[in-house]
Parts: sequence; C-alpha cells; structure tokens
Amino acid sequence: MNNLVKLSVVAPPETVIKKLSRAQIALYDLKKTGVRTTFCVHDKTLKKVFAIFAHPCYNVTVVKYGAVRSFLTRASARAGALVGAALFIAIVTFCQTFVFKVEVTGSGAYLSPEVTAILRDCGVEAGKPCKNIDSPLTISRIMALPSVTFCSVSKRGTVVIVDVECDEEGSISPRRDPLVSPVAGEVVRIVAICGTPCVEAGQQVSAGDELISPRYTAADGTFNSCICVGYADIRVRASISVAAEDDSEKSLQSALSAVNLYSDGAEVLSCTVKQSSQGVIYDIDFTYIHTASINMQ
Repeated sequence: MNNLVKLSVVAPPETVIKKLSRAQIALYDLKKTGVRTTFCVHDKTLKKVFAIFAHPCYNVTVVKYGAVRSFLTRASARAGALVGAALFIAIVTFCQTFVFKVEVTGSGAYLSPEVTAILRDCGVEAGKPCKNIDSPLTISRIMALPSVTFCSVSKRGTVVIVDVECDEEGSISPRRDPLVSPVAGEVVRIVAICGTPCVEAGQQVSAGDELISPRYTAADGTFNSCICVGYADIRVRASISVAAEDDSEKSLQSALSAVNLYSDGAEVLSCTVKQSSQGVIYDIDFTYIHTASINMQ
C-alpha cells in the first residue's frame, strides 16, 4: 500500500498496540528491534500518532514515507542529449548534497533560533554540504525543548524543513541534570535516548555515580551539552531482619514476603533463623531491581 508510513518508537510492542487500538488507528508490520518498535500506519493518521507518543521518552520518528513514484526515462538517439542529461543529473546530484536553506514551520516556529542551533550542532547548516541527517538525535534534542510535542525533519532538495508543534499549556520543563545512581549495585540495563551513557551492563556502581551524562558527541568529535533522557535498571543487594513469635512455616512465609516491599521481583538469596527473647528473628539476604530514570515522565 503506497500510502503507508513506517515509524519507529522507543516502547514495547504491547504499549504501541494498546495506544493505537484505543485511538482506533490501523497498525501494520509491527516489529521489535532492541528497545525500539517499528510499525506502519496510514499517512493520514501520522500527526495523530505523533500526538499519542508526544512525550520525548518515546522518541517517535519517521523511518520511511510512502513509496516514491517511479518514473521512466527515455533514451534519445542523439549522443549530445545523452551527455547533456548525464551532466544535468550529475549537477543536480551534487547540488542536493548541499543545504541552501533551513525552514522551521508549525506553531513552534518561534523556536527557530534554538532549532537552527541544534541542527548546526548536528552538522546541518545553510550553505554547507550535508549528506545525511541524524534524524533520531536531531528530533530527540528538539523534542526536549520546552513545550514541544511534535517534530519532524525532512530534506527536500536543498531545503531542510523542520516541522515543530508546541503545546504551551501543561508543559513540563525537562531536567538538565545528569542521571545519577541513587543506589549501589550492578547495572542490568542502561538506555540513553538522549545523552551519553557513562556505564554499561554488568558494571558495579555506587550511589551518586553518573549513569547518563547530559552531553553528546558531534560529527566533528567535539562534546556538546544536551538534556538526559533515559533510564537504568540496577540490581541491588539488601538484607532485612523480621521478628516472629515462633519458627513455623507460616512465620517463614510471612518473613519472606516482606522482601516484596522492595520489589515484586525480589529474589531471596538466603534466610537464617535465630532465637530471641521475643521468639525468633529471620535474617534474609535478597536482591531486587531498582529503576532510575530522568525525563521519562
């Protein structure tokens, strides 16, 4: 179907299906790759989909628009026409590697200075060559601007068009701090949607260690500031002592269930019992997963 648009979003397939079904939006070719889910919708529902996944944490982007119309070229019997056509195509191709103009449209056009600065940091600037636009990074940074709810970046010939939509009511300014670990433990998963991860899975961290830095590496190798968007799952080891009147199966189960106050997925490592003046005390060692996030609300 030529009117389908392929999108990518940082969300599990279940969330995508639930949200689009609730909005009665037809869904095609759903696939999961890592933390991203790709799917297709009719192009007439595109803005509605972006509104549904408006929060920067979803990082929704257009992967591919509808099929480009094919065209036929007819060969000329004249050698001069063939040379001229080849020369024309070469000139057009060369020119299209340049950006001659950047247009910021939509209700967020007043953010043109900020958007232009972000594009420049990402290697897109009027009057300079630009072969590829890192759309996910560019859109993530623009979406992090105050009140921005929708953003798309496209290049038409030598013009880069950035459509920015804003909602001034009820907007929440993003935090511009790094993501630091509130606990000590082992990193199970680190997801940096925007920003630079400072740790990797399997690494031990202490409380206060920086997990995601509010910076990114530009095309020229320099470091630039940005906001952090992401989260980290950390396996924490802990222990608790639970008092009971006697050492019984019921008392043991009650003591073990206390670890669920930390996490539903807590895993008991060991449990010992000792006598006390009031009965017995169960000493329980266990682990649980703590999730630290920033700008994911």
